[in-house]
Amino acid sequence: MLLAYLIFIIINIRQRHLKMVVQEHKTRSLKTTLIDIAEVIVLFVAVWGMVWVTWLRPVDFTDKSSVTIKHSYNNLVLKTGDTHSYFVSVRSGNGKHPIRYYTYWTEGARYQISSLNATIADGVDPLTMSASAYPWSKKTLTKMDKITEKAYVATMTATYKDTFLNGLGMHAGKTADHFSLIRIPNETFVQVNPVEDQD
Repeated sequence: MLLAYLIFIIINIRQRHLKMVVQEHKTRSLKTTLIDIAEVIVLFVAVWGMVWVTWLRPVDFTDKSSVTIKHSYNNLVLKTGDTHSYFVSVRSGNGKHPIRYYTYWTEGARYQISSLNATIADGVDPLTMSASAYPWSKKTLTKMDKITEKAYVATMTATYKDTFLNGLGMHAGKTADHFSLIRIPNETFVQVNPVEDQD
């Protein structure tokens, strides 16, 4: 669509300038220049709109007409280590602001997720500061605490609905965001692995 408009602008500007030179014997015209500027401005506005809709538009979890929110809950499986048992294994990446990688197990499956999309909750409250940025049912989390003895993973998945804006940004039906809340009884159920020495 934008490509078609760009081609139209190029052809239109060329035709008007040729017409101005041939018929009016002028190389410049205020009217032609203003039309050129207007067409280019419209193009830039359209490009900015597409960039915003496609990449810069934030996900509004409260907008039920735009996204569908789903939650899933799975019990964690206890793993046995050399010194103690644990539900989650944590490894840090390299860099100035290293990302942590969480590995956890559920019945018949192993998962690894980064700290960009997950957090560990080991306190009295199942909801951490980072997890509170996402929609959760506090009642359900409290219920899961009792049922599983604080050993589960809760995952929130937001999916774009088939709306005009979502379709324009080529997001319709795709995952908008996801976040996992890894719940453990306390910090002793975490196995922390240091960054590997390069020597």
